[in-house]
Order: sequence, then C-alpha cells, then structure tokens
Amino acid sequence: MKYLRIIIIHKWLFLILLFATVLRFYHIDFQSLWMDEIYTMNVSSPKLSWAQFHQQLLKREGFPHFYFAFLRILYSIFEYSSFIARAVSAVAGIASVYAVYLVAKTLNNYKTGLIAALLLTVNEYQIYMSQEARPYTLYFLATCLSFYRLVLFIKNSTFKNAILYGLFTGILLNINFFGMINVGSQALIILFFLCISSKQNQFYFFKKATVSGIIIILSFAPNYLMLNKLITKKSFWVKAPTPDSFSILFNKFLGDWQVSLFLISALFLFYIIKMFQNKDIKELKYQQLISNKLLFSFIILFGWFFVFFGFLMVKTYGKISYLLPRYFISITPVLIIVLAIAISLIKGKIVRFIVLTTLVFLMLTNLIVVKKHYTACLKSQYRELSFYVIKNKQSNEKVFTEYQYWYDFYFNQKQSKTVNITFEKLIISLKKNKKYPTSFWYIGIFKKPFAPSAEAQKFIDTNYILDKQYSGLHVWGKHFVLK
Repeated sequence: MKYLRIIIIHKWLFLILLFATVLRFYHIDFQSLWMDEIYTMNVSSPKLSWAQFHQQLLKREGFPHFYFAFLRILYSIFEYSSFIARAVSAVAGIASVYAVYLVAKTLNNYKTGLIAALLLTVNEYQIYMSQEARPYTLYFLATCLSFYRLVLFIKNSTFKNAILYGLFTGILLNINFFGMINVGSQALIILFFLCISSKQNQFYFFKKATVSGIIIILSFAPNYLMLNKLITKKSFWVKAPTPDSFSILFNKFLGDWQVSLFLISALFLFYIIKMFQNKDIKELKYQQLISNKLLFSFIILFGWFFVFFGFLMVKTYGKISYLLPRYFISITPVLIIVLAIAISLIKGKIVRFIVLTTLVFLMLTNLIVVKKHYTACLKSQYRELSFYVIKNKQSNEKVFTEYQYWYDFYFNQKQSKTVNITFEKLIISLKKNKKYPTSFWYIGIFKKPFAPSAEAQKFIDTNYILDKQYSGLHVWGKHFVLK
C-alpha cells in the first residue's frame, strides 16, 4: 500500500518513467554492435583475467575502469551478451530521466521537473545513446546527479550534503575523464557562491567544500595510469571543425529536424527574453540569489554549460579535435532544462499544454517516422555479415580479414574464427606457397573498401571467380572459388 500510494501521488512521473522504459528497451538489440561497442564487449570479456582486463583497457580504451568492471560483474550474474551490455545503458537512460527531473525540480519547481523528464524521454539522441553499449549514458546520469547534489549543497551547506556531493562527483570522475571539466565548472560555481557569502559563513562554507574536494580527489586517484596515457596522446582521428560544426552538433542533440527545431528555437528565445526581463536582486547576497529561482538556475546552468563547452571548443580548434557529439553529452541536460523552464514560464495553461504536446509529438514523429530508429538499419552490420558468412561457408573454408578483433566477437559465438591478414599480404602468401585454396572468404569494413592493387586483382581474375558477396551498412564480404 505504501508504494501504491507513492505511485498515485507521483503518477505523472511514474507514467513518464514507464514511457521512457518502453522507448529505451524496445528493439534494444535490433541493431548490430558497431566498432566501439565491440571494443566494450572485448575489453570487458569475462574470459580475460583481471590483469589482462587492466592491460586491455590501457591499450584500447580512454575511460576509467568502473564501467567495464561493472559489466564484467553483471556478465558473471547473467550472461556475456550484447543485450546485457546495452541494458546497462538503457537503465542508465531511464535513471537519467529521473535525475533530470530532480535537477529541474530543485532549480525551479515540480512542474519544470516533469516537463524536463518528458522532453528527455522522447529525445532522439538520448534514446540512441541509451541503446548503445558504451559509458556515455552512464556519464550523462552521473553528471546530472553530481550537479543535483551540488545544488543541494549550495542551498544547504551541511557536512552531509558536502559528503554526498563529493561521493557522487567521485563516481562521475570514475566514469568519464571529461568529468574533470564538469568538476572544473562546479569549482567555479562554488567559488562564486563562496565570494558572495557573508564573512561569518565563508569559512564554514569553504571548510565543507574542502571536504567534498578531498573525497573527489581520493575517488579519482586510482585512474592516474589511464589519465597519464590520455594526457600524453598527441594525435586523434576526429576531423578538425568547420564553420557550421557546432550548429550541426546542437541540431543533433535536439533531433536534427527543422520542423521541431523551429519550435525549440522559439522556446530558447522566449527563455532569453524572460531572463532579460528578470529583475535584479537588490544586493548580490547568498540567500537573496538562491531565493530568485530564475536567476539562481541561470547561474548554475550557465556555469554547467559554458565552462565545459568553452573548454572543449578551444581544444577542438587546437592540435586535437574533440568534435564528437558524444563528447559533449554532459551539457545536453542544460538544453533540456532550459526548454522545460521556458515552457513552464508560459502563463496560459492551454497554450503551455499545446506547446508541450506539439513538441513531444514532433520529437516522436522524428524518432519513429522520419529517422525510423526502431526499424531502419543505423549501425554497422558486423553481426549480419558474420552470420551470413558462417551460414554459407564450408566447414574447411577459411575466412580472412584485416579486422579480426571486431569480427571474431560474432564468429566466436558460432564456434568459428577468422584469420587476420590484409588482402595484399594474403595474395603474396598464396603466390609464394603455390597452394591455392579451392575457396575462401574475405571480409572488410567501410573504412577500407575492396580495392586491391592491379597485381592482386590480376591474380584473382586469373585463378578465382567471385561466387558470393555481401554488402551491408559499413561492411562487405566476398567469396572466391578456384576456377
């Protein structure tokens, strides 16, 4: 009865979370794992010893150990599968809806919290990331919870809130190293409120903030080896930004559909106008600032957004570009909360309801009808190609590839394997041994299409015929039979 009463009281939040669960778990394993997700599966494999696990992470990943160690534990309880790995992200995505509700409610009010939760529920980018076996959705969740505890700490600077803020922020830093930038923005926010505190309260506020800082540093300490590796990295594969790169980035976060972006832009403009119309407090004092919800939330959200975005933007125009949407995912809650505040500020209930339902309808239409998220193939088809080859190959046939590390995840599921070799080296080997196999498969990926040298192509044309081939999204495979 107790839990039923809680559900009835919070029925709208419960329905939103239920809706978020459906959108994140429906067809969760419909798409094949793509390259980065296979990295996740391989480095967290329970077949590795803990020492091998540590070495693989240092070699192949750029994240702290927490997420991958957590997956290994889950595999031992349930099973080693892509569903379990993706389910972690889906659960984190659902929890993120609740976390955004908490932040928006604490900054503004209950109504704003519900609106923010609903907008995040139907956000296309968040749903996509919640169905991916990577730590970004967990990072999103940890960022929201860290800022939620920060807001509570600023509003009520007790030792309990200081400790909880430190613990949640320590978890954030153990999920993604970009969390250090988020902590930097939080440090500036704390410094600002320290400066406007009364002199008699400054020492106590500083002392409690120091407790949080010590907890955060101690929590992060085990990751120094991985951090040192990333700091010494001098090159990266991400392309340099173009003049419209950042507008494309934000469009992606908001659905990347002009129909809904028109309404979203109007809401952002409405929020800015309301901020300009907001009356200044008479004196810049701690309690007066906190009591002005619109101004207080603006300072928190601005610090949250601007420090992170400004830092990565400057770095992106430097030697190494960081211009990938998933790297900026921790500032997307700000966009969602600003939209929620804007909608909540609409005075007319009917107009507010029409605007919210229209935006939700457009976002769902974009997700399901326009982008076909649940029915169209959106990720590299490693699984489909692997299973096609396994189904069609003879028991004695060899499968060659330059990308064994990724393909063997699926081949191993069928008690099969590939041979790692480039096509050119394979042809040289065949010529040298003069023992041509009666047939073989060669499979590759979109980054390197099938384009053999003239000499290799001549050898194939002379000795083999192309019997079967598979062409999928970002993958290809060819079956050669001896003439």
